Amino acid sequence: MQGHSNSDLSSVGQAQIQALGQWMKNVPFDHIYSSDSLRAKQTAEAITQFSGHELQFDQRLREKNLGVFEGLTSEEARKRHPEVFSLFKTAGSKYVIDEGESTQQLQDRALEIVDEIRIKHLEERVLLVTHGGFIRVVMKHSLGLSLETPTRFLIRNTGVFRLVWEDKWIVSQMGGVSHLE
Repeated sequence: MQGHSNSDLSSVGQAQIQALGQWMKNVPFDHIYSSDSLRAKQTAEAITQFSGHELQFDQRLREKNLGVFEGLTSEEARKRHPEVFSLFKTAGSKYVIDEGESTQQLQDRALEIVDEIRIKHLEERVLLVTHGGFIRVVMKHSLGLSLETPTRFLIRNTGVFRLVWEDKWIVSQMGGVSHLE
């Protein structure tokens, strides 16, 4: 359970971001924003080494703050914080993890920064480098799904999701990983 915790990418992760960076050379975009977490920075830098774009960091693009679960495996979290873990799994999107945030708070934060960037860069293509939980809540909103709806789409590391603004977000790509093939 990584959440806000900083961690280096594995050797597999390093290979994935290099493949993504190479693939992104052929994808036109105007701006790139990244979470300030180490793994997101490494991913964004793999892209900008080929594109030459100026990289902008924003902590609002971070993963969900998992509070007392930060840095623990699911099993460790369950053993150390059994009541909190049970609520985390059953209480729904408004449940705030001790010292962390709720899924609803994550979605509110995510939609705020995405909208702010959209307004700042009207008619431009913007690349966001962020995390699975962040992507999940933005995609659910874009697809008109409740946060309580079970997630029925994959979010793989370095997966590409594309949204187009047409008075609302339209999903044009979900989780593309052709760069890994």
